[in-house]
Amino acid sequence: MKSWLFLVFGVVACAGYFASPPGLVSESVFVGIGLISVSAVVAGIWNYRPATTRAWGLIATGSALWVAGDAMYLYISQSQGTVPMPSPADYIYLVGYPVLAAGLYLLVHDGWRRGDLGHVANSTIVMIAFGLMLWIFVVHPNAVDVSTEAGLLAVVYPAMDIFLLGLLVHFVSATQWQNAAFRLLIAAVVLVLAADTAAELVAFTVAGHDVADAGYLGYNILVGTAALHPSMRRLSAPSPRSSVSTIAASFNFPTVLIVTAAALTTPAVMAIMLIRDEPVREWGWGVVLSATILVCLVFVRVSELLLLLQRQTKTLRNVADTDHLTGLLNRRGLERWIDVNDTDQRPLAFLLLDIDRFKDINDTFGHRIGDDVVRAVAHRVVRAVGLRGVVARVGADEFLIATTTYPFEAEGIAHDVHHSLRRPVTTADATLFIEVSIGISMSAESTAETVGQQAYLAMESAKTVQPRTAVYDSSMARDNSAQLLLLSELTTAIDQHHLELYYQLQVDLTAMEAVGVEALLRWNHPVRGLIEPDSFLPMAERTGLIRPLLDFVLTQTTTQHLEWRREGIDLALSINVSTRNLLDTTLVERVRRVLDAGMDPRMLTIEITETSSMTNPPLAIETLAELRRLGVSLAIDDYGTGYSSLAYLQRLPVQQLKIDKTFVLDMMTAPAHRVIVRSTIDLARTLGLTITAEGVEDLDTLMELKALCCNYAQGYYVGRPVPAEEIPASVSKLNAELKECTDTR
Repeated sequence: MKSWLFLVFGVVACAGYFASPPGLVSESVFVGIGLISVSAVVAGIWNYRPATTRAWGLIATGSALWVAGDAMYLYISQSQGTVPMPSPADYIYLVGYPVLAAGLYLLVHDGWRRGDLGHVANSTIVMIAFGLMLWIFVVHPNAVDVSTEAGLLAVVYPAMDIFLLGLLVHFVSATQWQNAAFRLLIAAVVLVLAADTAAELVAFTVAGHDVADAGYLGYNILVGTAALHPSMRRLSAPSPRSSVSTIAASFNFPTVLIVTAAALTTPAVMAIMLIRDEPVREWGWGVVLSATILVCLVFVRVSELLLLLQRQTKTLRNVADTDHLTGLLNRRGLERWIDVNDTDQRPLAFLLLDIDRFKDINDTFGHRIGDDVVRAVAHRVVRAVGLRGVVARVGADEFLIATTTYPFEAEGIAHDVHHSLRRPVTTADATLFIEVSIGISMSAESTAETVGQQAYLAMESAKTVQPRTAVYDSSMARDNSAQLLLLSELTTAIDQHHLELYYQLQVDLTAMEAVGVEALLRWNHPVRGLIEPDSFLPMAERTGLIRPLLDFVLTQTTTQHLEWRREGIDLALSINVSTRNLLDTTLVERVRRVLDAGMDPRMLTIEITETSSMTNPPLAIETLAELRRLGVSLAIDDYGTGYSSLAYLQRLPVQQLKIDKTFVLDMMTAPAHRVIVRSTIDLARTLGLTITAEGVEDLDTLMELKALCCNYAQGYYVGRPVPAEEIPASVSKLNAELKECTDTR
């Protein structure tokens, strides 16, 4: 049956009860409504199979006991004419109260927790207040003789009502209030309390029926409706909360309002009874005892509230001062640590630590692995620092070690941190070698903010040295100012046409003629003159300007290549890409657009450094493979200076190696370098790769490379980097010199 149909049926049945004359028929209807209500609860349990089956079973049992009491009452009244006080029905009624209460409690709580004491105290306060009012205004102690069973029963019934009222107060803070079935149950209990109170206070009848019967019938109807309502399936006790959250729940606004009103009951009762001029000797002891208990309970509640506020204040402070990912201090927590620790006796030292290439880790493996790396680094840094200072996370990949120590001790901490990161960091999906750069700043006079800025400058300087640790000195501030100024000017250099490409010739050692050029970026600064790429490309990589710079190089080289072809000069082009470019997911598409503009992919070579391809092998190899599928050639630049292995070299889809000029410059005078060059040439031939030697500055070196079967060469002897308009003349001059050299030899 639908819940609303049962509700309609119950209302009609109640109307039938009050319409029928007092006697066997009406009393039978009364008992019948109770039986149907219990049957509805059982049917609801069977149909919906709620998570709190035990609680609903107790509710059904409590209701069944009351129906059994009604049936016993009807039997006695019909068989004996009058019902004695007390009767067996009364004892059945009284057993039903605690059983029903237990069922209601299990709907709200799954077991007992220490934090529930607060709810119990709230309920006790309300129970005492309500009990005092019933004792004085309903029970009338002067008219009750508790030495008899009837008198004792007259006290026990109000006591059960007091108990149920206290339970209702306990439910005020329950999260189940959002459930319709739970609200129907609470309304049913309220009707029982109202009916019991009405039965004691007034003797009002309707068509010969006691008005209190409406409350009891309403209880049966609402309980049956609640059990048949679909929401009863979702009505279950919440997951166990911590004692702190349970105590906090006992201080919600409705509960506090009810408890406050209850605490004021005692003085109100005293005032009313004094106005009625009732003798103090007869009632004063009960009021005083109740007031004493209430004061003690309120004191306990206030104490719990103060402790809760203190605990929550501490928790909020920890949350505000703590980094959620690592559990370390954040900037706010670090500032508090600095304020607390006395830095007058010993200087304040900052060690700013930055995880190298952290963005590459996030781009390649995802932010989840990045978070794992941050946590692992934080753990190792904390262990390395120990009790010598405090560690805070001040950025996505930055940590600040603050300590009151001396310079040599600060450098010792930096050494220990580097040592702790020698072992690879193992995450769920990757094993990574992590490097960090550490900047140290120390001052007994400067503010913490100044020391922090100095540590940042030192950390930036540490990225260019080994081991990656630098101590701040005043020159770093000057260098940083110059770099910032240069960076601001670089952002507009492209639009103002201050960037220019120079080209360095490459010669085929077999044919002994110029076959290609390498494009080299130069900055024609209006004040500083020609600036080499080493001075601005590292900044461009860190700030994201490297993408528009590469777009400029691709566009200019393509245009220049087509112009040379119209002049009858067919030279292959080589361009360099940086780490950031190689990890840019749009690189392949940008190269494709250049090829679509008319450039033959076989005439384009993209040079990469070992370190750029090895930083994130999976992503690098995937990008290189896509570039190779476009038809362009790939070369490893500066081979021999990186840290890749032969295993990686076999995996990379490259066709050319470029020997770093460090080994070529003095190969004629340094036997070890000559061996390295020869071995690299042999390795390339074995792997099916072509080889280009950089740094050729004299004819003897060129001819020696030819004898070693090197494929290509470039260097100052072959040709210095020159603007595009000088390339045609340079090609003619070089080819003539090479022809003459070949003829004379």
